[in-house]
This record gives sequence, structure tokens and C-alpha cells, in this order.
Amino acid sequence: MTPVQIALWTVLGVALVISVVTDVMRREILDVVTYPLMAVALGVRLATEGVGDLETGLVSGLVSGAGLAALLLPAAFRGRMGWGDVKLMGGVGAVMGFPAVLAAAAFISLVGALQAVVTLLWQGAVWDTLAAATRRWAARVHLARADAQPEARRHIPYGVAIALGTFWALWWQHGSMS
Repeated sequence: MTPVQIALWTVLGVALVISVVTDVMRREILDVVTYPLMAVALGVRLATEGVGDLETGLVSGLVSGAGLAALLLPAAFRGRMGWGDVKLMGGVGAVMGFPAVLAAAAFISLVGALQAVVTLLWQGAVWDTLAAATRRWAARVHLARADAQPEARRHIPYGVAIALGTFWALWWQHGSMS
């Protein structure tokens, strides 16, 4: 592992820890964390590897950051996820680069799914959630009327899943490099 990689992973780790704390405590991931994370990652990639290609340099950071952030865009546009989550994913992708970003995407998704299930179980909301999903499906296929009453929103701090999934991907990447 190179000193540059250690430095980037350290910056990423600090950004993830800060983001978990603010997401859990205040339900937000701060721009003051995500924008510098992206800028530092892309700047270091450009300075150390040049413009590069899909697997190195600035291009790898840009493509990986945009690709990872794009996974959350549908949820963000529907208001089901905050834009801070999207920007944090962009920062993670910019640091990880390709192909490591693929592991990050997989691990973040797995942790996020597990986090959602655990949260629903913890809050005793499994049956409410399944009933609401069934009502939405029935309304879409015209088997039932759409409910006029809004559903209760549950906050699941996705910054936790982003952090845990990223740390898992970093551990996996480090293990595959040895």
C-alpha cells in the first residue's frame, strides 16, 4: 500500500466517521465534509496519477464517483434519501476508483439492506411496511384505490451503511492486495 493510498483512505475514514455522527444525530451529511472529500480525492489522483483512464488517475475518480452517486439518484429525486448521501457516495467513489468501487457498491448495498431490515424489526414496523408496500402495489395494478393518507416516514441513516460498506470494501481491497 502506498503512502498516497494510506493518506486517501485516512481522509475517507475521517469523512465517513463525521458523516455517521451527523447523520445519526442531526439527520444530515454535511457539505463541508463531502465537497472537500471529493476535491481532495480528485486532486490527489490528478497530482499522483495524472488524467489516467478508467482504472487510474482523475478519470477513474470521476467515473467511479459519478457512478456510485448515481445509484442513489432515483431515491434522492423521490425524496426518500438525502442529497448528502449522494454526495458522500460520490466522495467514496472518487477515493476508491475503479474497479474497487464495484466492491464498495456491493458492500454498501448489502449493509444498507441489512440496516433497513434491522431498523424495521427494531421499530416493530415490519407488518406496517409490508402492508403499505402491498397497498401501493395493488393501487398500481388497479386492484385497489390509492390511499389518500400519507405513510409515516422512517428515518434510516444511510450514512451508516455507506460507512460500514466502504470500510468493508477497504478491508476487502487491502486483503486482495496482500
